[in-house]
Amino acid sequence: MANEAVLTPQGENFPQWYQDVVARAELAETGPARGSMVIRPWAYAIWELMQADMDRRIKATGVQNAYFLLFIPMSFMEKEQEHVEGFSPELAVVTHGGGEQLAEPLVVRPTSETVINHLFAKWIQSHRDLPLLINQWANVVRWELRPRLFLRTTEFLWQEGHTAHATYEDAQAETMLALEVYRAFMEETLAVAVATGEKSAAERFAGADRTYTCEGLMRDGKALQMGTSHNLGHNFARAFDIQYLSAEGRREYVATTSWGSSTRMLGGVIMTHGDDHGLRLPPAIAPHQVVLIPLAEGEVEGTVDKLASQLRGEGVRTSVDRRFHLSFGRRSVDWELKGVPVRVELGPPGAGRRPGHRGPPGHPGQDPGGGRRGRAGRPGAARRAPAQPPRRVAGRPRGPHLPGGRPGRVSRADRRRRVLPVGLVRLPGL
Repeated sequence: MANEAVLTPQGENFPQWYQDVVARAELAETGPARGSMVIRPWAYAIWELMQADMDRRIKATGVQNAYFLLFIPMSFMEKEQEHVEGFSPELAVVTHGGGEQLAEPLVVRPTSETVINHLFAKWIQSHRDLPLLINQWANVVRWELRPRLFLRTTEFLWQEGHTAHATYEDAQAETMLALEVYRAFMEETLAVAVATGEKSAAERFAGADRTYTCEGLMRDGKALQMGTSHNLGHNFARAFDIQYLSAEGRREYVATTSWGSSTRMLGGVIMTHGDDHGLRLPPAIAPHQVVLIPLAEGEVEGTVDKLASQLRGEGVRTSVDRRFHLSFGRRSVDWELKGVPVRVELGPPGAGRRPGHRGPPGHPGQDPGGGRRGRAGRPGAARRAPAQPPRRVAGRPRGPHLPGGRPGRVSRADRRRRVLPVGLVRLPGL
């Protein structure tokens, strides 16, 4: 029986590998409506951590959160000609409600420049009302012809910032500040290196004077747009008549900006850090930073609970996997696919492994025929203790000995899987 891989190798078919990771790590799945996405609990927990960190950074610049309309009158979209022309192919439009045809069609929010600038015209009267700095966390709808989970879906989650300023120069400074907030978040929290720069005129946001982007390089060698910041100049201010009384007593148009980032960033994390074993999460956005897997019930569980309590006391997000109805191999592979930064397996050697048990397809510690893999990874190869302890290499400390006199060593396979063999580490105080 051939060994079936859990995931399609990246080098063989990168798009299929991406779909495999999203499915097997239980991140998301396609909804019943075309292009829709259901975000599953593990991915939503990641998004919540991303959202909290980004929200903190945005608020540190003086921006406040608000919430605006999901349904936008079509006449609003038509006020800024470039804007409506740019978004027209992506619009979802409601024409009936309550069993009757609507007097005016309503656009399901693709972005909120129009409705927010309509309200800015009410809220801004004087130079004392500026700058006005608003952010919204919401969902948006853009009709997609070629959907791909997290990267391009008809509905997705995002944040969109909207600001109004007294001068064009102030708006440009805000545009660049938002871009820097994105860059810092992506590099410091997501551990994704990005290149920042200005888009060409052909790629500008519809209705913007200047558009800037954060582009991440994925493992397939392609760039992914992960966030954009736009200087809208006076375009929307003129369309929605947003004027203020200056300190000199003149009526002036405000200059506005908008900037946004979405759940596409999560797709970027998958494609930047994931490997042929699954997702790999930066600790800052991992719902469980450490997963403890007891290999047996009883005394081992007590040790695991004590360790979990210590870790949580230090502020480490820790989970204990007590799914004893599942095999050790299945539990281990599940967390590897989900990208948990640290996985600790505790118990006596051989615990949790039933004789002749076959783990999940492709599990590196299992033989498809039922036997355990040998040290060299050959199916069915016997794992024998060496006749004498291995030669000690100068400068390299000898590992602690496991029960039975076998030297504790971390195999290459284990190093790739980022997991320490059972019994190799003695934890202080336990």
